[in-house]
Amino acid sequence: MPDVHKRIHVSSRCHLNLTLHAAVDGLSEKALGKSQIGTTKRGIGPSYSTKAARDGVRVGDIYYDDFAEKLRTLASSYRARYGDLLEYDVEEEIKKFVNIREKLRPYIIDAVEYMKVAQEQKRSILVEGSQALSMSQVHPPSKKIWLIRVSARFGLRQLPFCYILKLLSGWLHSGSGHQPL
Repeated sequence: MPDVHKRIHVSSRCHLNLTLHAAVDGLSEKALGKSQIGTTKRGIGPSYSTKAARDGVRVGDIYYDDFAEKLRTLASSYRARYGDLLEYDVEEEIKKFVNIREKLRPYIIDAVEYMKVAQEQKRSILVEGSQALSMSQVHPPSKKIWLIRVSARFGLRQLPFCYILKLLSGWLHSGSGHQPL
């Protein structure tokens, strides 16, 4: 595909799913015993939890001086909860992001501004992100609520229900626990 790298964009506000989250995911599930909910053990749940708690690490954070301290603080909070059961090297994760952040820089954008300009230019917009948008902890997913969330999260103006958004998303249950209704 020609110019594929010019077409890949990552929001600076996107939360990082860290190696730390994957390490915690298995421990959280194990702690539930017979009430396990099912997990891929890739860290999605803990990553979403840190996002909701507002102590997660965003893509844009890797470019600030306090990035390492922010990650150390997050790791420390998990270490307080899980102690020696948590097998995780925070310094290794910091080093990983320091080493790749310049490679990532060309892809990182202010997504709200990008979407605003795309709308002004009447460009087609394809939005993907079922985990972030349709699986709410408070409101069950419905097409209307989902479209409103898409509009709000991506900075889209409210449009007639079936106008320009073509949303491709599937919600597949993974893991072994109960599937939410």
